[in-house]
Amino acid sequence: MRRLLGLFAHPDDESRIVGGTLAKYASEGVAVSLVVATRGEAGPCGEPPLCTPEELPQVREAELREACAILGVTDLTILDYRDGTLPAVDRSELTGHLVAAIRRIRPQVVLTFGPEGRTLHPDHIAIHHAATAAFALAAVPAAYPEQGRPAHAAPKLYETTLPESLVRAITWGFPGIPDEEVTVALDVSPWLAQKKQATNEAHRTQAHDQPFANLPEEERWQALSVEYFRLAASRLPGPPRHEPDLFAGIP
Repeated sequence: MRRLLGLFAHPDDESRIVGGTLAKYASEGVAVSLVVATRGEAGPCGEPPLCTPEELPQVREAELREACAILGVTDLTILDYRDGTLPAVDRSELTGHLVAAIRRIRPQVVLTFGPEGRTLHPDHIAIHHAATAAFALAAVPAAYPEQGRPAHAAPKLYETTLPESLVRAITWGFPGIPDEEVTVALDVSPWLAQKKQATNEAHRTQAHDQPFANLPEEERWQALSVEYFRLAASRLPGPPRHEPDLFAGIP
């Protein structure tokens, strides 16, 4: 069975950023798993508020589980870190949690943030560093032996990203990467309804804060109908190249 694992920081990262990708592969029979490091308790409670700040962690966890059901994610792990604290947590411990997930799930493809964390969010950047280390260390038997799981060398690690041409075209206020460094541009328009539902209807407390909010609604969803990835590490032979699919080259 083909398996895909996403490593992210907050509830709604999965829907806003790679929701179409998760839904696409789930619809094709890929086992889609997700690790989310926090419950997003530092985020807003909605506009107007849908809960109290004290209730927000439980509400956002429920929203995340609803979004996973919409997108076809069948394996969800939520770590117990507090939203906003990831840069300060023990990096080895955080990496160890991600190593454990990789070894348990044994994916062919791992997804996470790029070094810019999509929006320069410190939690996103911390997950990028921990996920990059975990991708390497999960394959090393001597790393984290206390986990008691066999090592797993996942073939591919992808970073979610945006090409600079799109960043300029939509006046996005965060960095992209040179267009030629984008490895995969996935057209997820057939799964856009699921992405919209997960983003707007499941993650209700965050629905007022939309990606690419500076664009008119139709243009915004058109821009969000393609999801971009950079191949950050590969154990397959040959140099990085433009690919039609995240599983390209995997037997």
